[in-house]
Amino acid sequence: MIHYTIFNSDSIRTVLHTTPEGLQLNLQSGESYVEGEFYDDRYYVKNGSLHEFPAKPDYPANFDKASESWVWDEEISWGQLRHQRDLLLSELDPIVSNPLRWAGFDATKQSEYTTYRQTLLDLPENTTDPRNVIWPLLPS
Repeated sequence: MIHYTIFNSDSIRTVLHTTPEGLQLNLQSGESYVEGEFYDDRYYVKNGSLHEFPAKPDYPANFDKASESWVWDEEISWGQLRHQRDLLLSELDPIVSNPLRWAGFDATKQSEYTTYRQTLLDLPENTTDPRNVIWPLLPS
């Protein structure tokens, strides 16, 4: 038995472990095949053949077959920035909304927390590229 990857003009359809006769039974009109295991998380189809994706960037991106490159998904990046900001703000709630804890800080520490919180609240308006955010440091 041999591994075969079956694909059409747009995408990989399946990977089979079968005999050459079994392969022929599974091929549909307009499909091609190659020997081996080629999965759609690492390969794409273009011009009737399989190609390996280039390394994916560490920011949200979608693959563009025409240019054969990753294209930044700006909308998702902004959403990730807001999500991270909201998590950091939620970690502050037990500190800034607890009057007894807040009163235990001196004026300098209160000012540091106030500045930190305001800097987070100003995101994303105070950044131009959500892939390169300058996050404020939590007061120690």
